[in-house]
Amino acid sequence: MTLRNRLLMFSSAQLIVFGVVVAFGYWKLSHTILPMVEEHLRDKAVATARELTGSLDVALAADDRALLERDLAETLADPDFHYVEVRDAHGNEIVAHGTHSAGVTMSGEPRIAHADAGLVRAWMPITLEGTNFGSVEVVLDASRVADLQTWTRTVGVMSLGVWLLVFLYSLGFARSFVAPIRAMKQFAQRVAQGEFGEQLVTSAPGELGELKAHLNTMTAELQSREQERALAAARAEEMQRELLSVTRMAGMAEVATSVLHNVGNVLNSLNVSVSLVNDQLKGSKVASLTRTVELFDKHPGGLAAFLGTDKGKLVPGFLTTVSQRLVEENATARRELDSVVRNVEHIKTIVATQQAYTQVSGVREPVVAGELLDDALRMVESSFAKHGVEIVRDYGEVPILVTDRHKVLQILVNIVTNARHAIRDGANEHPRLTASIRPTEHGIAIAVSDTGIGIPPENIPKVFRHGFTTKRDGHGFGLHSCGNAVRELGGSIAVASAGSGLGATFTVELPLELPEKIHALAS
Repeated sequence: MTLRNRLLMFSSAQLIVFGVVVAFGYWKLSHTILPMVEEHLRDKAVATARELTGSLDVALAADDRALLERDLAETLADPDFHYVEVRDAHGNEIVAHGTHSAGVTMSGEPRIAHADAGLVRAWMPITLEGTNFGSVEVVLDASRVADLQTWTRTVGVMSLGVWLLVFLYSLGFARSFVAPIRAMKQFAQRVAQGEFGEQLVTSAPGELGELKAHLNTMTAELQSREQERALAAARAEEMQRELLSVTRMAGMAEVATSVLHNVGNVLNSLNVSVSLVNDQLKGSKVASLTRTVELFDKHPGGLAAFLGTDKGKLVPGFLTTVSQRLVEENATARRELDSVVRNVEHIKTIVATQQAYTQVSGVREPVVAGELLDDALRMVESSFAKHGVEIVRDYGEVPILVTDRHKVLQILVNIVTNARHAIRDGANEHPRLTASIRPTEHGIAIAVSDTGIGIPPENIPKVFRHGFTTKRDGHGFGLHSCGNAVRELGGSIAVASAGSGLGATFTVELPLELPEKIHALAS
């Protein structure tokens, strides 16, 4: 639809709405308001007559003319007053005010309003305790109602005239408004084809004239800018090559940061395990066992003679204690060495995963969520033990996941490590970490809650933002990396905290199976 037709349609629609509103208003005045005003005047005449019968009875009974005049004063002041007449019981006129019009006075039914020749009248008998003392007639002028009718008709005719004038003006305006716009449209098409030397020549009123001047100025500027654009395009191509190089370097830096962060978490656990094994070796009872054997060798008569001495009698019990201690040390060392092996394997997996980051390679395999969470807790369990942190496991019955095991482990290690730091920096007398697993509608939910320093409300939306951290030595990459990894697995991660010093809860929701679309990208 052309602009001209749209203008006509829009203005016509407005005029139609205006006409409908005016017509409805005229109809409403003619058929509702005016009849209502007339009815009100009738009711007013009857009400005035009734009110006078209630106030004039005493004056008529006492034949007090002065009292009659006072009772009629309010009626005489009414703006619609035309005539009032009071008669006695014999029909003789006592008081009359106003202009008496042609017609029979006190005619027609009493207590009913009668309209005649632009007047409304009503009369009523005046009685007191059943005795008739006379009658009163009230006549009101209906000229104000007639004036309202005349005004309504005048407004209706004037509105119709205005409507016709506006309609004719709309037709002329649409034609005069569209002509310069069409010329501008053709001019813009020529400019779009590269004819920057063109100048727009057309008569355009008001703002359209200003627009024409701007268009002509624009074409002159475009001519010079076209030359600048060619030079800028060459420069942009060169900058694009530089940007690609910088982007590759930034990607490599991000991958390196991820490797350092995740490997650093595991190395902390490795360091704790190795330190624990080293401390056990330093405090081992093997040295005591060696000194005992030296006593056997130095004693005359050898082992049999030594066992007969007072010191020798203590040897069996000592050997039993040493053997039990060595068994415990061996079990602890094996457990920590197993942890070392797992951590080294996890480091290898992290490095391999990050080396293939650009290809997002992942392996779908069955995963028991409880075992994976235990592995993540085990990596920092020794640190928790040193700080007296109680670990509470609350694992519900959940199905086996089919997902990327190492990526999930990487997420859990990050969350557990953050919980450890939060507890370490907190001031809770009974530090505790609670790990729970629950089934959800579409998968499982893994929650890690701590009693650490908590998170202020204003920091909740920033927790997973790249570069955001509240640690003095933090870099704001760990939780951001977790958020990205969870989304790659088709899940979600959320954090909740009641505020500073009140701990925090991180919840990871994962689907039962890695979504096919995501797995296809990963493969």
